[in-house]
Amino acid sequence: MNVRGVLTRWLAILAVMAIAASACGDDDDASAPSQPEATDAAGQPEPEPEPERAAEPEPEPAAEPEPEPAAEPAAESPPQEMQDVSLRLPWFPSVQFAGSYVAAAKGFFAEEGLNVAINPGGFDVNSITLVVAGEDEFGLHDTNSLLFAAGEEIPLVTVATYLHAHPGAIMALESSGFESLADLEGATIGFQEGGPWQLTQAMLTQNGVDPDLLNQVAVGFDLTPLLEGDIDLLTVFSTNEPILAEQLGFPVDVFIPYDFGVQTSANALFTTTAYRQDNPEVVCAMVRALAKGWQYALDNPQEAVDIVVAVDPENLSAEKESASLEAVRPSVLSESALADGIGTMTQERWQTVDDVLRRYGGFEADIDLDSVHDDYCF
Repeated sequence: MNVRGVLTRWLAILAVMAIAASACGDDDDASAPSQPEATDAAGQPEPEPEPERAAEPEPEPAAEPEPEPAAEPAAESPPQEMQDVSLRLPWFPSVQFAGSYVAAAKGFFAEEGLNVAINPGGFDVNSITLVVAGEDEFGLHDTNSLLFAAGEEIPLVTVATYLHAHPGAIMALESSGFESLADLEGATIGFQEGGPWQLTQAMLTQNGVDPDLLNQVAVGFDLTPLLEGDIDLLTVFSTNEPILAEQLGFPVDVFIPYDFGVQTSANALFTTTAYRQDNPEVVCAMVRALAKGWQYALDNPQEAVDIVVAVDPENLSAEKESASLEAVRPSVLSESALADGIGTMTQERWQTVDDVLRRYGGFEADIDLDSVHDDYCF
């Protein structure tokens, strides 16, 4: 397929989907033995004195030993050659990417021989297209989007997923009184195209609720329609919008598909298949450093928040990022992560992504799931 054609087609798809951390002491001197005093034996003649002997020449002082030549200093090991790489985030800086920023600040990248530039994403900045174009060696993105990329024959491979539990969700104001998924029938839901909406449809269907029984309205990323009562439900990321609503004084209830049997992952680390083939040790060094960063961040949350806020102090607040980091914690330290390691993947979660996209995302490509991800670093 023509590369320009692939990228053009992929940019069009992503335009829609983007809407969506270190005795001895001195010995005592020995006493000299005492010499016995000379005494004359009684009645015995004094012995004649012995003739004087010529004075013996004093011995010449022994020559001091030649000093041994100083030992040559041990040759220093050559400094480790650092590998320059860049990591492209899928969105603006936040604690959703705390593992990356902490790994840089605490030297975990450097310990692995990496000099990593962390580049932000945004509305019109997509990690997938930039890694494909060679602008960055690594990227983070949603597993749904990476599967779509595979369907477009874009040569990428995912090597880790740091949010084992996908945070895509729907939320309602607590005052709405929704206590179960069955209560949502007839409600008006605002959605953006992308992962959370696809996962929401799968969650409803899998739990006996027909998504078509909800009034569906396409909305933007603004919370206003929900807060003002124009809609009853809103697709969100559980690590972000619910916290914003709570801080604005609106208690909310959140329904997360992962908790209702639709288990997929997010925050997936990927690179091109060519880079993976040519630099396997660099790839695994990246995987390890990010896992260390996440473990340190969750063990030292206040320090991690300070590190992240310092990246963009004009747009990030410690209060909000602290709450978001606690919301991220169960996604990173899931039961699976605790058993197998932060960043590990499972075939079952990838199969769930494939199933959801085929049913709700219009995904029809014939792909080999084993070619989409590679867990050789674990």
